[in-house]
Formats: sequence, structure tokens, C-alpha cells
Amino acid sequence: MRPDPLAWWHSEFGEVAPRGHLLRRHLTAQWVRFHSLPDSKRYAESLDDYAEIQHRHLLVASAIFSADEPLYVFRALSGEAILRGTARHQLVGRQFREAVAAVPHESLGQDDEDRMYVRALVSKWKPDFFEAAIRVLADGEAVGVSFVSPSTKNIFCPYDGGMDVFTFSISPEELRARFAGWLSSRPDGL
Repeated sequence: MRPDPLAWWHSEFGEVAPRGHLLRRHLTAQWVRFHSLPDSKRYAESLDDYAEIQHRHLLVASAIFSADEPLYVFRALSGEAILRGTARHQLVGRQFREAVAAVPHESLGQDDEDRMYVRALVSKWKPDFFEAAIRVLADGEAVGVSFVSPSTKNIFCPYDGGMDVFTFSISPEELRARFAGWLSSRPDGL
């Protein structure tokens, strides 16, 4: 039987879209944020910066995902691009399923324009795909992507500047202690 990541997400998290800033409101006890670069720098300016981004994201994700662990990769956007011809929704060469779920955006109304459009693909925890995805996310070329383990419910939401992590298999305090130098100095953790 083929897994259905969209149905799984809905059964586990209801109508909250898989986006870090939305999940923070509902999963505050499981949340921790790490910055991708020193001094909260948002974008890479050199090859060394890109290497640091890859290093940090890979270490944090490896702390919550196991080798070859099945993952669901979600992309949640407030608008759904209409593709023509043979074009398909994809992330670094991996195609999202054609099924799409329209999840109400909690801060907006219930009209179609006020929804997050969520697509999913099934993958495994393999750093090669992850590293390519992190590069496009760090540059802001892709947004709204989350990596989720259906077995542990751990969620990794990278963005341009950092990563929001929601963990159920280990405590956020353990992650904070392990990667303390990458935390925000702000009291709210942002």
C-alpha cells in the first residue's frame, strides 16, 4: 500500500499546515530554532558560509532522523502555482505528488485564497537530497518545505536563515544543549 503523507499529516496535526511559523503556535513545547550562520546572518556570502549552513543543518537533522528512515517532505504555500505542459511541482529534482490539500490558514478566513496549499513527496533520510534542498532553501529559491518522520513525528523546517525543529523523540532541551552556539540570543528564541 502506498503511503499517503497528506492524510497522515491531517490525522496527526489536524488543519495546521506544515510550516515552521505556524507550527510554533501549536507545538511550542517541542520547538527549538537554530540559526544557519554565526551572528544570525541570514544569507551566505561565500563558499565557507555555504559549508557552514550545510554543516549545521546536517548535524541538527541527523540528531532527529536516522539513516534511511522514511520521511515525508511537505511544501506548504499560500498560493498554488498552475503549471502548464509537462512541468511538475518538484524540489531539487524530486517530484511532489499531484495530490494537493488545501489547509485553512488559521490567521485568515476560509476562502480559497486564504488557504495553504500542501503537496508532499515520500523519501528517506539521505543527506544527498537533503543537502541539495538546503542549498535552494538557504538562498530563498524555495520556501515552505518541511521534512517529517512519520515514525517519530519529528519535524525539520529549514528556511533562509535557520531551521525550526519540532521534536518528539528527544527533548528540545537536549538539542539546545547540543547545539547551544547556534541558538538565538533573544529571550523568545527567534
